[in-house]
Amino acid sequence: MSNQHRLILVSAALMAGVASALILSSALAAPRARFLHIATNLSASPNRYSYYADIAVSPDGDRVVVVWSEAYQDYGGATKGSVYLRWASESTGSGWSAPVTVHAGSGSECARWAAVAVTGTNPYTAVVAYITQSPCDSPTSQAVRYRVCPLGGSCGPVQTVVSASLPTGDPGYGSVDIALDGAGQPHFVYAYYQRISQRDVGTVYYWSPGMGTAEMVSLSGQDARTPAIAWNRGAVHAVWATEPRGTSYDYFIYYRRWIGGSWMTPTVLVGQSLDYAPHDPAIAVFSNTVLVAWDMNNARKDLDCASDQTRCEQYTLAYIRSVNNGEDWPRYGGIPLWYELGGDRLGTDLPYTSTGRAEEYIRFLRPSVGFRADGKPVVVWHVNVGTADSPNYDIYYTEALTVPEDAEQAIEWSEVRRFGQNLPRHSASPVVAPFLPGDALHVVYLQRGLGDDWETYYDGNEYERYPHVYLPIVMRNARP
Repeated sequence: MSNQHRLILVSAALMAGVASALILSSALAAPRARFLHIATNLSASPNRYSYYADIAVSPDGDRVVVVWSEAYQDYGGATKGSVYLRWASESTGSGWSAPVTVHAGSGSECARWAAVAVTGTNPYTAVVAYITQSPCDSPTSQAVRYRVCPLGGSCGPVQTVVSASLPTGDPGYGSVDIALDGAGQPHFVYAYYQRISQRDVGTVYYWSPGMGTAEMVSLSGQDARTPAIAWNRGAVHAVWATEPRGTSYDYFIYYRRWIGGSWMTPTVLVGQSLDYAPHDPAIAVFSNTVLVAWDMNNARKDLDCASDQTRCEQYTLAYIRSVNNGEDWPRYGGIPLWYELGGDRLGTDLPYTSTGRAEEYIRFLRPSVGFRADGKPVVVWHVNVGTADSPNYDIYYTEALTVPEDAEQAIEWSEVRRFGQNLPRHSASPVVAPFLPGDALHVVYLQRGLGDDWETYYDGNEYERYPHVYLPIVMRNARP
């Protein structure tokens, strides 16, 4: 072959490569039917760190919304904390919006928690709840606030759920959760912690616009923690965990329903000693089903766990469900009938590793639950695949294969799999959207970046749906 022919072939290959690149670029730039459901760094903020994030999907499935609070230090060293929102549309495929500032942190007032719910159909509206404290360091006051944010527009004015001066030693507001009813009215639950007898004691409250002062949902004398809320068919559903106080040595998960303008009597979903202490209740609703999942210590697989919470390393995932909108819950031999996730009733045979130490992002398993459009639940959680001294966390999930009509019967779950294709051993604190109308598994989580900072990531776990693109290899340095 002559040099001239080789030159022609090389030139043709180069032109083909350029053309392919242009076609690929045009394809990526063109509007898609849906946005990419793959791992995306939404915070993208080196040298800052995200706090817990939250995610919600609009009732028609078209809008996916993520919120998170983000802390950082300015050059003067003062801690700040802001709340951001980003959203994406399935119908336009335009990708994620630019970050919307819900709360601009400053040294005088910063945010440290955020939760979101979405309603409407064009315009779509997100309601964002968050906790502020002032000043950021050694705060003397706190508030639970919210803003109504039309997607694609500006957020409305700041509205206050409750505010309080902090007595010396009180941790104050610890968490907030939000649900919207059928009319788009927000409902909030939050926990307030007081310093009593050398320990932090929590109380759970409920509030909705128009009701005046907040109502106490947890019982008097309880140490109530980590509340979660859902709304379904005219009822507000609230769950929370309790820790021992006074003469009680047991840990509980409580459920309570608000319907017809008043709260029903609380229901114990599980109550056990330190050996199998339950934590972190998560709740989701679909049709007449209310499903609650939690993690709990597993002394059967971890003997150290029976004496000291901070030494626990093995945990069980469990769930219970009501099929009449929370009116009744199944029982077995006079006690609540819960199932180990993927296992037997009242089972403890499938432990997962984590820590009982006080590290906020990675403590316990932090399960989260949601429902597919066909009524099948999904559960996500994190697991320590490293050691207690050098923890490395991955996210796992399972989906229901069959769901019996009888709440006393166990759900059949799929094989447990690692979630997403992001770098392993660096992901924690996952939250799945309460409603999953499409094929994507909408999850937001924290991904460890450089150093000790955490970034907020979204992932839809749909890598197999996107075709692989191969560009031609161009021959260089051809010789006769």
